[in-house]
Amino acid sequence: MDNSAASLPLMLKQLRLREVRMHWESLAEKAVDEHWTPQQYLTELCHIELSNRDDKRLQRYLKESNLPPAKQLGHFDFAAVDGVSKVQITQLIDSPAWVKTGDNLLLFGASGVGKTHLASAVGYGLIESGVRVKFSSASALVQHLQKAKQDLKLEEALIKLDKYAVLILDDLGYIRKTDQETGVLFELIAHRYERHSLIITSNQSFEDWDQLFSDTVMTVAAIDRLVHHAKIIQCKGESYRRKTREKAEK
Repeated sequence: MDNSAASLPLMLKQLRLREVRMHWESLAEKAVDEHWTPQQYLTELCHIELSNRDDKRLQRYLKESNLPPAKQLGHFDFAAVDGVSKVQITQLIDSPAWVKTGDNLLLFGASGVGKTHLASAVGYGLIESGVRVKFSSASALVQHLQKAKQDLKLEEALIKLDKYAVLILDDLGYIRKTDQETGVLFELIAHRYERHSLIITSNQSFEDWDQLFSDTVMTVAAIDRLVHHAKIIQCKGESYRRKTREKAEK
């Protein structure tokens, strides 16, 4: 190593440029052999560093998302479900401007038609675009928020969820109709309204949401906030799980 560059590894370490620190020497040899300009050499080093950071960020986002495994878009059989197309879901993934404006995605349909898979597929696709996503059953998240409210920390818990641009609430229809649970659910919806996106799956249509909320006024207010800026998909057909299982067994 040239004496003038003796302190370079230390400076790169202090700057937290790990990949540059690992590759600058070998890449310098290649640059000399291939007669690169200084700009080409620096560009390649930056590309290596940024690519590694993107990979690490993707892995971190995937780990924290809690998305169910094997629920990517490529694993979904659109021929088994009516009311939704691959083009629709792909557009939601490839054009995520709706996330920046805090729009919602609501997936309705009977149990087993593939709503969770579709919501997860959108989640996986958004993460690849650099969007932070969190998946949770609606019941588990509501119970978590209910506990936070009991501890007088509900606002803190809601703000903590703000780091996720998209929050997926799966199986909304399984929330118990109690003042405590429906109250925190409404506060979550109101808190994220026009700020951050919700993806909600439910086997109950809006007309049956009076079974979720104990108060009619609260029911109407929650629906108004969700649908104001929302894309709504109604999944129809027989059980997606049963169809795909039968197809695999053939």
